[in-house]
Amino acid sequence: MIIKIKTISLVFALFSISMAGTGAAVGTASGTQLLIPTGAKGVALNSTYTASVNGVDALYYNPAGIAGRVNGVEAQFSSQNYIADISQNYAAFVSNVGNGTVGLAFNSLDFGNIKKTDAVDTHGNSGKTYSPNFSVLTLSYAKSFSDRIRFGSSLKVVSEAVEETGGMALALDMGVQYSHASMPLKLGVSLRNLGSKMEYTGVNLETNNSTLLTQAANIPANLNISTSYKLGSVNLHYSFTNHSYSFNESAFGVEYSMELGNYSFWLGGGMNSLLVEEDNLDEMYTDNPFGASLGAGMSTKLGNFSFGLDFGMRQSEQFGETSVLAFNVGF
Repeated sequence: MIIKIKTISLVFALFSISMAGTGAAVGTASGTQLLIPTGAKGVALNSTYTASVNGVDALYYNPAGIAGRVNGVEAQFSSQNYIADISQNYAAFVSNVGNGTVGLAFNSLDFGNIKKTDAVDTHGNSGKTYSPNFSVLTLSYAKSFSDRIRFGSSLKVVSEAVEETGGMALALDMGVQYSHASMPLKLGVSLRNLGSKMEYTGVNLETNNSTLLTQAANIPANLNISTSYKLGSVNLHYSFTNHSYSFNESAFGVEYSMELGNYSFWLGGGMNSLLVEEDNLDEMYTDNPFGASLGAGMSTKLGNFSFGLDFGMRQSEQFGETSVLAFNVGF
């Protein structure tokens, strides 16, 4: 079984060879809503716990994790205050089916009403507005091959629309988790957003005599390798992410958990840094847009039901603080 895990990890690594992780790739991706983390705990830990994440939280970070801890059905509903007055609304469900676990998630962005402008009405004085529609639909399946090894995959439908012009792409996630037999050590590998290019079409691109052509762009694939080590009630997390659209990234996270009767509590935080190799790039490209993150949450059991409430936030000098509130329920 260890050989199988090494083989899977090698395949993931080979898939990531084409990912640049350099300044030449900055800003070249489409479908970037795929990069907005979901769930308050993932935000608080700076996306570092792909090795140990389980249940409904795992749908975004590592599909292998949905096969862990689920006993019946779990659901999560969250709302995130993102940058530039954009909000993210997220709903996810996981359930045991036969010997495996299936998951379904829907993620959408709310841009509010934006003034409509054109060459004549450059300030939007007409009062007309529009609202872009960006969404991601995720279908996942995972299975535990033993008490130490899980594997999962997800299919994503990525959609973007601005008025009557939009694009669509398909993406695939694959993930594996491994727990050491004698040490409180966990390893995780996830390849995310490997898929088709996105190209815009629609009537808004039509002019009097022709149709404007758009350039198809890759969606932001990345390879994440992470580890978690448990010291009593404290989990230490580390992750390395190889990006196709930007600089590679290294991140650390710390999580403290405690149980009191039917109540469970967690408190955690994280930091990340961009791994910039070039010395001649402007700081606007090399500065890390997000800084420290932190959060906390609690859950309780009432008969066959469980309820949880989590809060997470990230600091940013450019965008201000972003925060997410997530409600979890299981039965």
